[in-house]
Amino acid sequence: MRILKLTAVLFVLLIFAGCLKNDFTIYVKNGLPVTAAQGIPSLPTGGSGTVDISYNPYSKILDYTLKWSNLTDSVIAVRICGPAPAGYNSPNLTFNPAPASLLSPSTTPHNVLQEFVGTSTKALYAKSGSYSGSLLVDGVKIKEEELLNNSYYFTIHTKTITPGSPPASLVYRWFGEIRGQIIVL
Repeated sequence: MRILKLTAVLFVLLIFAGCLKNDFTIYVKNGLPVTAAQGIPSLPTGGSGTVDISYNPYSKILDYTLKWSNLTDSVIAVRICGPAPAGYNSPNLTFNPAPASLLSPSTTPHNVLQEFVGTSTKALYAKSGSYSGSLLVDGVKIKEEELLNNSYYFTIHTKTITPGSPPASLVYRWFGEIRGQIIVL
């Protein structure tokens, strides 16, 4: 009788296991480039970086480590923006480069989904550094389909003010000095 019960339990477990999704895939990409060439507009800088990502579709968490070096100045903002494919910006429809906001690090033409910002006088990070974080793919603000279609990107914004008058002198602050597309697949 005991063997019959164990056999029945084993049979139920096997049926249950067969019903579970068996393609437990965690997407990992390391060394994705973060460069000025990916920015729109592309800016003249020697700065560059990489990003390592890991996406777990069951927990809906994107983990990342962003590294950069040789930027023109210290970092005042690290942002995840989108959705937009490589070569395009995701527009922030409320962007207003009015004189009152010229020095605000949160002023950007990108549609920002997650950000870490300092102030115009207090930088977050140095010209070279790294940042690690996580992003919840909630299905509302961040959609899994768009993530898997590589429609999100990082921008790193610096304190750099170039010669000339605004808005041209603030392009590094607004658009970001370097950019990297989040490539999952």
